[in-house]
Amino acid sequence: MVLYLIGLSHNAQVRKQGSPETDSQEEFAGCLRRSVRTVHPAFIAEEWSDEQVVEQSVVSIAKEIADEDGIAHKFCDPNSDERVSRGYRSYVSIFHSLLWSNDEGLPEDELHLRAQAIEVGRYFPIRERFWLDQLSKFTGRDGIFVCGQGHIDSFTELLGTRQIQWEILAEKVGLTAQEDAQVQAVEGYLTKHPELANWNN
Repeated sequence: MVLYLIGLSHNAQVRKQGSPETDSQEEFAGCLRRSVRTVHPAFIAEEWSDEQVVEQSVVSIAKEIADEDGIAHKFCDPNSDERVSRGYRSYVSIFHSLLWSNDEGLPEDELHLRAQAIEVGRYFPIRERFWLDQLSKFTGRDGIFVCGQGHIDSFTELLGTRQIQWEILAEKVGLTAQEDAQVQAVEGYLTKHPELANWNN
């Protein structure tokens, strides 16, 4: 099994029902179609959930393309109940905890950054392990997996520990300069504060 990865901005991943594609969404659609022609995947999976599709009234571009080509498609992200059952904390929840227990007197901008770093270091692995559980039905088959750019480093590390072969097809698809800078800032903050990967509150 080879898992081919595309890292992107989530703004490029889905479009509002009835709306035309934005430039970033067109960029992703073109990238995915080219990738399908290149690697001939048995499936296309993505970091998104059925629940999000319904709640946000969006259309998955990856699912549209998979359906067009008769390729199996799988949403892999846990829904809200599955996140609760696994003890997942969101960035917003973490930020509020930090805000109310800010003994160090950190400025609010740093609290936002710290909350994001905690979610990446402490909680992203929970979701990424869940993704692999969802992909187990495709064991032995090559496929494409689409996820937020911020997951690329940690997810490929997990794939390596599970001895799953992977290859990055594209990175930073549809990312704005601001989004790219934010990903880099969070990763840099976590590198300086590795203890945040063990945060509990």
